[in-house]
Amino acid sequence: MELYPPKKMKTAFLFPILTVFFVATAFAQTGKQMIDVEYDFFGSVNQYSVGNKNLFHKDLKIIFENYPEPKVHFDKATKRKKVATPLLSIGGAGVITSFFLRTTDAGGPMFWSSFGVFMLGTGYYQGYRVNVQRAVNTYNQEIFRSERSRGSLDLKISPLQSGLIYSF
Repeated sequence: MELYPPKKMKTAFLFPILTVFFVATAFAQTGKQMIDVEYDFFGSVNQYSVGNKNLFHKDLKIIFENYPEPKVHFDKATKRKKVATPLLSIGGAGVITSFFLRTTDAGGPMFWSSFGVFMLGTGYYQGYRVNVQRAVNTYNQEIFRSERSRGSLDLKISPLQSGLIYSF
C-alpha cells in the first residue's frame, strides 16, 4: 500500500489550483483606462487624454456619467465654467474697447470695471480647472481600486478542515 498519492494525482490536484490563480487575476482586469494628465507647452494648463486621444469637456462628461463621486466634482466644474465664460468674454471685450476709448472720459472707468469683471471670471475659471482635476483624480482612484486583485491565499489547519483557501 502506498503512503503518498501517485504523481498523476498530484498534478491533477495542482493544475486546477494554479489555473484558478491565473483566471482570477485575468477576470479582475477591466477594459477601463485611467485618464492621463499632461501639461501644455507652458506647463500651466492640464490636458487630459486616454490612449493618446485628447479628451475635451464633453468627452469627460460622458466618462463621468457612470461614476457618482467624480460626477459631483465635474458638475461643480461645469457650473463654474458656465459662469466664467460670459464673465471672461464680457470683461475681455470691455478691456479691448477701453483702449479705443482711452482719449475720452469713459476710457478709465470702462477699463477698470471691465478689468474687475475679467478678474472675477478668472477666479471662476480657476475653480473650473480645480474641480475638473479633482474629478479626474477621483475617477483614477476608483479605477485603480477596482483593478487591483483582492485575492488571498491562506493556509488553514484545524482538526476538522485543513488545506489552502484561495478567496477573491
